[in-house]
Amino acid sequence: MKSATIKLLCLLLTFCMLIPFASCGVNEEGKEKGTADGAGSNAETEEARTPHVAKANYDEEFVALYCADTFKTGYYFVDPENREEGNDLDDNIYEREILVEDYLGVKLECINGGDFQNYTNEFKATVGAGDDSFQMLMTHVYMGISGLITSNYLLDMNELDESLNLEADYWNSQLMEDLSINGKTFMGYNDFCLSQTYLVVFNKEMYEPYAPTTGNLYDSVRNKEWTLDKMVSVASLVQDSADNPERKYGFSCFAWVPLSSFVTASDLKIADKDPETGELYVCAAVDSTEKLTNLHEKIYALCNAEYTYAWGPANMKKPTEALSLTSNRVLMSLEGTFGLVSYKGEDIKTGILPYPKYDAAQENYQHMNWNGMLTVSSCIKNKKMVGDVMEMLAFYTNKVKTSFYETLLGAKVADAPEDAEMLELIWSTTVSDLGLVFSDLSNNMDSMVYFIPQLVTAHDQSETASFLKSNAKPANRALERFYDKVG
Repeated sequence: MKSATIKLLCLLLTFCMLIPFASCGVNEEGKEKGTADGAGSNAETEEARTPHVAKANYDEEFVALYCADTFKTGYYFVDPENREEGNDLDDNIYEREILVEDYLGVKLECINGGDFQNYTNEFKATVGAGDDSFQMLMTHVYMGISGLITSNYLLDMNELDESLNLEADYWNSQLMEDLSINGKTFMGYNDFCLSQTYLVVFNKEMYEPYAPTTGNLYDSVRNKEWTLDKMVSVASLVQDSADNPERKYGFSCFAWVPLSSFVTASDLKIADKDPETGELYVCAAVDSTEKLTNLHEKIYALCNAEYTYAWGPANMKKPTEALSLTSNRVLMSLEGTFGLVSYKGEDIKTGILPYPKYDAAQENYQHMNWNGMLTVSSCIKNKKMVGDVMEMLAFYTNKVKTSFYETLLGAKVADAPEDAEMLELIWSTTVSDLGLVFSDLSNNMDSMVYFIPQLVTAHDQSETASFLKSNAKPANRALERFYDKVG
């Protein structure tokens, strides 16, 4: 039985989720619903909506295999025998399973496929043998995806079109369209995925003395004034003596994956599709080298400023020891969605902000998807059943999503509902990049995806253009070969 406090939290969280921000659906013109900053409405509940698929009694199993490195255990399916009753997230995940099973007459099962190096092994073995023991594979961000496609292990989800209501707000159909190849959609993405993105967290108490000068940071987001220069100017306000062993910093980050997300946040891509032919190509060294160079120079300056503490992987020109917001010595830091859980038990008051836009002229906030994708075995025997299950898993996710907010943010949301508002904005502006999803095609593509952290941590900033140019041609050849195989 929930306490009155938890009930109040849930009500507050639900209210936060009803604040108007973008849905993931598309309108008749194929554009994202909502206004320029992603504002729209996502207020419908499962009870208020009508399911797209009819009630059924398939009397079959639906088995999902997942990559544990991206789809964190305990956030998607629960073991009924070991679930923690009274845990709101466990309860709502379990309720979703029961609702889907009862509505479609199926039995859901989820199996841990292992880490990014091993999660495809059993899937490929069974599909290669024509066995449909696994209906859905929940992938890594990029490892193994291109090989699954070219080996014909994955189904074109257009064959599930009768079941999937891609115009619904719980599907990110724009992301799926961006990743389609030759009109084929091998990867699905919806609310069930509980997006893993990177975002900005800040120490509210440290920020209080600066607020009269720089204003309310949440309002700067709402007014579309939260830009990279704005973030840098706020970070630079923290000036402390370098001789102070407990000195404070305006900004901190792990100088690797989080830095790559600035490319997407700046409305830039590493790889794209030709709008006329649909062919895949590396666009970073063709369409936007100057802007990418300017972006890198800004991030390089930020990561090497006196007010910044940036740490990197081993053998890079950065310390390896982390200094996060929990130290109470940092004003702002970059964090992944699931990492927010670590702040719940801390005394410091944290706030959440999206990644900044490149400049005021940029229309939308954007966030790179670092979650895996939903894919379907190419040898499934009952396509209607599989499509219906995927649709209803997304349809029944509202309560799971609400409890996910509570799990990530805890009572801090009750104190500041604007943080849930920001998290909803971040998730509703999630996009992807063909360069990232197919970065395992070549070392050169991987280098281009991670070019900012590589140059920030290991090279001089003046090498941006030559670095991109030297990697673009071989990366493009690998992408062309991949496209020809799929086509």
